[in-house]
Amino acid sequence: MFCYQCQETAKNSGCTLKGVCGKTENTADLQDLLLYVARGLAIYGEQALAKGGLDEKYGRYLYRALFATLTNVNFDEERIIALIRQGLTLRDELKHSHGAPSG
Repeated sequence: MFCYQCQETAKNSGCTLKGVCGKTENTADLQDLLLYVARGLAIYGEQALAKGGLDEKYGRYLYRALFATLTNVNFDEERIIALIRQGLTLRDELKHSHGAPSG
């Protein structure tokens, strides 16, 4: 199991069966997906800012999402899934209100 969020991996080699911290491979995968969703939202957020404005709810979401991926902070898979779904909804709001990002 390789975990992109880990800073505590024993011997700096990656965990083998389960995270040293207790995280499962499925949780690590969900956290990776959450980061991917957060990046997508940030791209649309930058585009919205360039066009004149952005509601603070998007930034607040990003804070919560990023915090949920820290090692030993949140291994609640249902909460991570809820954050992924919320991020997709927020991304779609920005996408439809400001258009696709350029570049």
